[in-house]
Amino acid sequence: MMTTACMFMLAGVVALAQGPNNTGTYYQAANGKKGEALKTAFYGIIHTHTNIGYDGLYESYRQTDTRPDGYVRDWYSNATNYTHVKDKAGSYSEEGDCYNREHSVPQSWFESYADASIIKADIVHVVPTDGYVNNRRSNYPLAEVEIVSYKSKNGYCKLGSCSVSGYSGQVFEPNDEIKGDMARIYFYMATCYENVVDKWGNNATASNVFDGSTYPAFKTWYLNMLMKWSKQDPVDEVEIARNNAVFEEQGNRNPFVDYPGLEEYVWGTKKDIAFDYTNNGSSTTIVAAPTFSLAGGTYTTEQNVTLACSTSGANIYYTTDGTKPSASSTQYQGAITISTTTTLKAIAIKDGISSEVAEAVYTINSGGNTPNGDILVWESFSGYTGTSDGSNEINPSNNNLDYRLWTTFTKVFLCAGGYGKLGSGSATGSMNATGIELNGKGVLTFKVKKYSTDGGKLNVTITGATATGDKQVTPQSDWTEYTINLTDANGNVSIKFATSSKRAYIDEIKLVSTNEDTPILLGDADNNGQVNVTDVTALVNIVLGKDENEPHIYNHQAADVNKDGKVDITDVTELVNMILKNG
Repeated sequence: MMTTACMFMLAGVVALAQGPNNTGTYYQAANGKKGEALKTAFYGIIHTHTNIGYDGLYESYRQTDTRPDGYVRDWYSNATNYTHVKDKAGSYSEEGDCYNREHSVPQSWFESYADASIIKADIVHVVPTDGYVNNRRSNYPLAEVEIVSYKSKNGYCKLGSCSVSGYSGQVFEPNDEIKGDMARIYFYMATCYENVVDKWGNNATASNVFDGSTYPAFKTWYLNMLMKWSKQDPVDEVEIARNNAVFEEQGNRNPFVDYPGLEEYVWGTKKDIAFDYTNNGSSTTIVAAPTFSLAGGTYTTEQNVTLACSTSGANIYYTTDGTKPSASSTQYQGAITISTTTTLKAIAIKDGISSEVAEAVYTINSGGNTPNGDILVWESFSGYTGTSDGSNEINPSNNNLDYRLWTTFTKVFLCAGGYGKLGSGSATGSMNATGIELNGKGVLTFKVKKYSTDGGKLNVTITGATATGDKQVTPQSDWTEYTINLTDANGNVSIKFATSSKRAYIDEIKLVSTNEDTPILLGDADNNGQVNVTDVTALVNIVLGKDENEPHIYNHQAADVNKDGKVDITDVTELVNMILKNG
C-alpha cells in the first residue's frame, strides 16, 4: 500500500510539472519572488543560453519565422514573399528586394559592453525584416508616430516624430499586430541582460529608452507605452509557437510570452504579489476563434456578415483591410455590411488572452469591367482594391482575379492601379492559362508597360494553335496594346506570359473567338459559293470516299442536301432534282 508520505511526494512532483507551455520546472527558481527580485530571478533562469551565431540566424529563421505559406515572416512589411536564405541580405533599393536581420534593440546601443556577441545573435530580438525598411528604421526607438515622414507599403510601419508624452524625437512605429510582440521582446531584453542593461543608456539614442538602472531599466514614458502595447496586442498562438521554436534553437525562453501579463508582476500593479510559477494568475483559458455567419466566396450583391464566439465573455475585434486585428481594432457590435471585395479578419479576446485569427475573403462581383462578347479569356486585375503597388503576390485561387483558369503564377503581383506586375527585383515572372476551349480562330490582345528602368522582353508562348503577331514585345514607358492572331486552334489552347528580365506591368488580357457562323449553301459540295453540276461530281466523290486525299476542297455540311445527318446516294438524287428545278 502506498504510504501517506509517498502520496504527498507524488503530488509534489505532479505540482512541479505545471509550468505553462510544457515548461515543467524551468521557471521554478522564480517561485515566490516579487517585483525587482522576480526580474532578477528570471535573469538567472534565461540568461545562459546557446549562442547560435550571427550567421546561424538565417537557418534558424526557418524554425522561428516561417509563415503558413512557407515564406519568411517579415516583421516590418506585409508586402513581401521572401524565400528563406535564397532572398537574404543582398543589395536593396526598395522594399521587396531582400530581407536581413533586424536588432529590435539596435546593435549600436549594446555593442560596447559585455555579452555583445551573444546579444547580437539572440534570435528572441533579432528578427527577419525587409532590408530597405530595416535601413529606414536605423537605430531610432520603437514608439508611436505623430507626423509621418516615411511609411512602408500599405502603411505597415511608419517613421516620424514621436506622439507619446515624454519624448518628441524621431521614432519608428511597428504595426499594431506586432506591438505586443515587440513589448514582450523588450521586457525580455531588460531581464535576460540585466547584467549590462544599465550601460545601454550611455548611448545617446538609447538614453531616451533606458534609464541607466537594472530596475526598472526603462524610462517611465517608455515602460508605460510598452505595458499598453502588451495589453492591446496580447500573446497569441504565433508568438507561443515562436517562443517554443526559440527554445529548440538556443535553449532559453521568453517568460513574458509563457506568462501573459507577467510584466504586471515585475513592474505593474501586481509587483507586490508573490509569483507562483505554476499559476501566477495568468489565464490558461483557450479562447475560441470567431465564426462567420457567411462563408467567404464570390457574391453578386452586398452581404451582411455576423460574427460569434463560443467562449463566453470574449470580445470580438475585426479589420476589413487585411491587417491582423488586435484589441485596438474595431470592436464587433453588430452585422458587418460587405459591399466591395473585402478581407475580413477577426479575433476574440478574454482576460488578455487572444484567439487565433479567423479570416474570410468576400468578392462582390456585380459585373465589373468584364466586357461583353464571345470572350474566352479576360483579365483586368480590377478586383484588387488595395493600396500597395505591386507587392501582393498572386496565386491561382486569388479572389481578385477575373479569369478562373489561370493555372500557375511565378512572381506575379497585384498593383493598386488595377493591373498586374510580372517579376520582382530579383526574379522574372510568368503566368499561364491552360485548357482554353478555342476552336478555329481567335484574337489575343493585351497591354504592357515598362517597369521603372527595367529592360528585357515580354514573351508570349501559345500552344494548341498557330500564332502570328506580337509574341515578343519590348515594354514601353506608356501602356501599349499588342495583338496575336490565332488560327487552327484545337480546342485545348495554352497561353503563357513571361518576362525575360525582371519586371513589366501587364493588363487587359483578352482572348476572343473570331469564328463566324457562315450560312451553309445546301448543295455547294465543292465549296465554290454556287450550286451547279460540278457539285454533283463533288458529292459523288464524297459518297465514294474520294474526298479523303483532298478534304479541304469539299463542304460536307453542304453535301447533306436532304438534312438527314449523313451523306449518301439519296443526297445525289436530291441535288440533281434541286439543280433541274432551279434551271
